[in-house]
Amino acid sequence: MVERARIMVVEDEAVISLEIQDRLTKMGHSICGTAASGEEAVSVAAAKHPDLILMDVQLRGDVDGVETAQQIRDRIEVPVIYLTAFADDRTVERARLTEPFGYLIKPFSEKELYAAIETALYKHSMEAKLRESERRYAATVRCIADCVIVTDTDMKITLMNPAAQGVTGWGQAEAAGKRLEEIFKIVDEKELTPVESPMAETIKLRAVTNLTAPVLLITKNGEKVPVEDSAAPMIDEKGELTGAVMVFRDITERKNAEAAIKTAFDSLEERVREQTAELRTSFDRLGRAMEGTIQALATMVEARDRYTAGHQVRVADLACSIARQMGVIESRIPIIRIAGLIHDVGKVCVPTEILNKPAPLSPIEFEIVKQHPKAAYDVLEKIEFPWPIADIVLQHHERFDGSGYPSGLRGDQIHLEARILGVADVVEAMSSHRPYRAALGTERGLEEISKGRGTQFDANVVDACLHVFRQSGFKFQDVQTAY
Repeated sequence: MVERARIMVVEDEAVISLEIQDRLTKMGHSICGTAASGEEAVSVAAAKHPDLILMDVQLRGDVDGVETAQQIRDRIEVPVIYLTAFADDRTVERARLTEPFGYLIKPFSEKELYAAIETALYKHSMEAKLRESERRYAATVRCIADCVIVTDTDMKITLMNPAAQGVTGWGQAEAAGKRLEEIFKIVDEKELTPVESPMAETIKLRAVTNLTAPVLLITKNGEKVPVEDSAAPMIDEKGELTGAVMVFRDITERKNAEAAIKTAFDSLEERVREQTAELRTSFDRLGRAMEGTIQALATMVEARDRYTAGHQVRVADLACSIARQMGVIESRIPIIRIAGLIHDVGKVCVPTEILNKPAPLSPIEFEIVKQHPKAAYDVLEKIEFPWPIADIVLQHHERFDGSGYPSGLRGDQIHLEARILGVADVVEAMSSHRPYRAALGTERGLEEISKGRGTQFDANVVDACLHVFRQSGFKFQDVQTAY
């Protein structure tokens, strides 16, 4: 059943107009306005804001349907379907330039009209959702404190957030379309010789890369600003490279502090500079723009903390294996994978100094880290996922006995997906290196969840995890690309 819509009919033949209106009414649509000339059509459309316009190409007066459609589209976003008895190449080409949503040759059947309307409404709805997703993606990037530059595969800039514009001195409008090296010029900190941006290697190798030596960014006005950066590829659901994201930051303040306590900061500087981030996509129901949002979010959190680079991907892999062992239906596996890939996105709100601290956290610092599930929820709840991704990410540190955070949920109050992620997160974290300790190994992680079986952790989830490692031979992979 086609969605009920408010439709405007623009037709200079009164009999034909009435016939079309009658057909539309029988289909369940309402007629919000009619017009016989271009001038009248522009006025009625601006006043009524229809959901769709059926536009005759040949109209009374000096303005034909094609020009009328263009004038209307300049004022309001509305899908237009052309109606005409003429289909010459020139008319078709002029109509094509106005981006119509359909083209019906008179006389047309009711079935053809029905199909054209349904297709136009669906296409318009999808384009509106895509534009909204793109706006949210751009808003997310703009709100991030770190500098972000996005390029296409030719290293031409498509997006710079306000932080990047402020540091480089280049505005979005003047930088868009320029090659990265025209805007992001870096030189060796000591020799002042040109240094190639890691973005080129990222696009070439389709892998996360970062600068390995101190560099200075030459701003638009010639100032030299010490920066650090990393770059990650953007891979679509088909495995095709669509561009790359570079995250960098002005480290002037930190450099000034290093002048006084250089020895203490050398190790930290090296670790921060060598950070890596890896993304990997498994979205089969989300659109390309939504996937770009997920990629950008995950890239940014891992680009800030090299010790957890690949952590989200490995947690997602283990969580999916546990779910399959538990017999979770295959259609729910993508929920677990997506939640796993971005479960730590809230860490963008945690200072880098805390994330990379080479010592145990103080109680205050730990309280700051514990805010990351809620920070992630605040970002993700604004994205129209078809599943409760935001709630799952919010709950991944809750514990089965109510001892977790942030809400102290227990038992079945916690999503099964979050219970699975919680177990996978603990095992992977203990298996991997951290700033304050060396890797403890997978076996220590399995011992930890075994001790908490039935208390901190869901017993069924723990049993499945142990089976995955000890009977199925699961091993964490050395992830090279995030998606």
